Amino acid sequence: MPFQGDLLVRCSFVQFGDVHLGTQQYDCPERLNDFGRAWQFACEYVANARPDFAVCTGDLFNRFTINPITFDQAYSGLSLLREAGVRLVDIQGNHDRTRYGEARNWLDTLADQGLLTHLDVVTGSEGVRLLPVEANRHAGSFVEWSGCRIVGVRYLGASTERVLREIEPKLADFGDDGLFTILVVHAGVEGIVPGINAELSNNAVDSLRERANYLALGHLHKHYTLSNFAYNGGSLETWALNEWDWKRGLLHVEIDTSRPQPISFRLIDVPRRPFAVVRVDVNEFENPRALLRGCYDALQAEHDRLQANGPVVALSLKGRLRFDQQSLPVDQLENACREIFNPLIALVREDYDTGIFVTEGGDDTDAPVDRAVLERDILRARLAEDERYAPHAAQLAALATELKERALRGADGQHLLATFRGSLQRLDGTTVTAESAYESVGVVQ
Repeated sequence: MPFQGDLLVRCSFVQFGDVHLGTQQYDCPERLNDFGRAWQFACEYVANARPDFAVCTGDLFNRFTINPITFDQAYSGLSLLREAGVRLVDIQGNHDRTRYGEARNWLDTLADQGLLTHLDVVTGSEGVRLLPVEANRHAGSFVEWSGCRIVGVRYLGASTERVLREIEPKLADFGDDGLFTILVVHAGVEGIVPGINAELSNNAVDSLRERANYLALGHLHKHYTLSNFAYNGGSLETWALNEWDWKRGLLHVEIDTSRPQPISFRLIDVPRRPFAVVRVDVNEFENPRALLRGCYDALQAEHDRLQANGPVVALSLKGRLRFDQQSLPVDQLENACREIFNPLIALVREDYDTGIFVTEGGDDTDAPVDRAVLERDILRARLAEDERYAPHAAQLAALATELKERALRGADGQHLLATFRGSLQRLDGTTVTAESAYESVGVVQ
């Protein structure tokens, strides 16, 4: 909502979230340290900048249980903030929320030690309640610092919009008392990341504008803003491979209600482990040797462009293989990643096109399926993917179907083998060897 109070509010805060301390990505201990270093950088930045306060939008930890190293990392960073006199609020995310049946989590423990203030609304049979943080305590639903009222809402999944609708009249009860209202929610907004079922619709965000001045979001790991109202900094480190090129960091926010647009911010980049993601279309290569050469060239080109030490390297193979997948030199591809990059981690990901084919039934989806035709068309499509069999995919598929039918009728192995050999001789000018043809139709010698 447009700021309507008579009180002039000028303050600054740093917003961050999705720290995910304790993430040992790809089962690599050094990745756990990477997430710890990103957190330490954030805390050092906040301690040096000395804003009025800091806001964590959830998922400080990657799990509700943490090991001693992770606790030490969290304690070290939080101690820096306390020594610098910068107060921090935090909410529960979906990763570090209280376990079912338990009354406490690690945020409660850290709040008891005065390292942060744990905010959350109270939900129950009486509906939603907002309880103030009492003096000398570090837990409640909202706190009032530096002319701002900060309200926290834990991760609520599918219940998020319903609970927020119940919170709106509670926020209205505060009236126009001059405080700048910051609502902190661990939730994403629809449409930001394609394919993700986010907790908040754009209509729900618009509705909140009537009762709050600033919506601090977490959960989605990329930086985005909406209409000078909703703000998400993104995660500090790269939590998943598909996030490697997302923009993210700390939000250093300035509030000045004397201006027409009272909110301004800077996105502060957080140093993180470099990722080299190399995508190769396997359609272009007719044999394993050519694919290996093509991947080597693509890896070398990315190495020359990136110029990074110890990256996570992911070679992603996409498209449709033109040869038997069992011939794929995965070990050699991994070795090429290591030879060129000297990486922390080398990954080879296979994400092939399974092959789209059209059956003889045409496009009539309501027509009954002819099982024999369907099987033959699937075999033909699979054989057509391999350079050795592609010229005779239809004949080999028909042969495989015929051999199956004869086997079901009780034909013995010698009879089947004779049928196979006779059919192979009739493939004039074939480049299919007997051995590879055996393999193509599943005949055991």
